[in-house]
Order: sequence, then C-alpha cells, then structure tokens
Amino acid sequence: MPTHWKKLTNPNYLGAYSIENGQDLILTIKYVQEEKVIGPDGKKDDCVVCHFFENVKPMILNATNMKTITKLYKTPYIEEWAGKKIQIGIEKIKAFGDVVEALRVRNIIPKIEPEKLPKCEKCGSDVHPMGNMTSEQLIAYTKNKYGKGLCSSCATAEANKLKEGATNVK
Repeated sequence: MPTHWKKLTNPNYLGAYSIENGQDLILTIKYVQEEKVIGPDGKKDDCVVCHFFENVKPMILNATNMKTITKLYKTPYIEEWAGKKIQIGIEKIKAFGDVVEALRVRNIIPKIEPEKLPKCEKCGSDVHPMGNMTSEQLIAYTKNKYGKGLCSSCATAEANKLKEGATNVK
C-alpha cells in the first residue's frame, strides 16, 4: 500500500489520512486528558487528547468533536466518556481559507452487533461493556478473578458469594 504524504507530517495522532478507503472507525474511549502536543512545525500546544482501547493512535479532540461526544453521552465530563464507543469519519470543512479533510465524531452512538459480543460462560447472555471496561476487558478480568468470563450480573453474584463466604468465616 502506498504511503500518504500526510502520514509523515504528524505520525503520533490520528488524522483524516488515517482512515483508509473512507471507512469510518468505531473506537472505544480509554481516557481523555489535556496533553502537551508537539506539532509538525515543532510548536508545543496544550491539546485535549483522546486515547482508545483499540490499537490506534490517539486523536486530538477539537471543540466540535468534544461537543458531539457531550451530546451523544449527555455529559460534559471527560472521565465519564471512558468506555464509550464513538464513530469517527472524514468531513470536508473550510479552514485556513481552504477546504480540507478533518476527522469528525459522527453524531450517532455506534451500534454493537449482538453476535460480536462475547457470551457469559455462566448464563450465556451477551457481555456488554461496563464502566470503563470493554466487553473483552470484562471477560478477561472475570476470568482472572472468578475463573470464567462473566457478564456484569454474574460477576456481581460471584462477588456477593465471596463476600458472604468471608462474612461466614468470621
């Protein structure tokens, strides 16, 4: 595959050039924080940067994209965005006296197809993301803690059993 020249200008962050064949990305927010970002010209700026659970570069969030996430998930608090899925695509916008391609968070909450969700090893139901964990992270966590990949309901039941057992021992 040929290399787009823009991939060489700011290799540390997602850009419109990161989206192959114009296909939107669906990503899960790991955390968002303010960071010092060094631009391709060497200039340092304080920017809001979104990191993802998926193996992709972080994305610098502009006000437009932060407002969209706020509307989608009905919270302006970046800590509450962790674990939320966003769909990112390319839009042509007017900027700097020209029309350029920019990354935009789409104004829709991405649908997760049920057949793609892992199943609970105890009850067989879909394992949905919980808190700041993706479905896969919840499965890994519960396998480590309880020996089985569990949904949040079954994991809570297992935790309660352990608490009751600890209380009865005293």
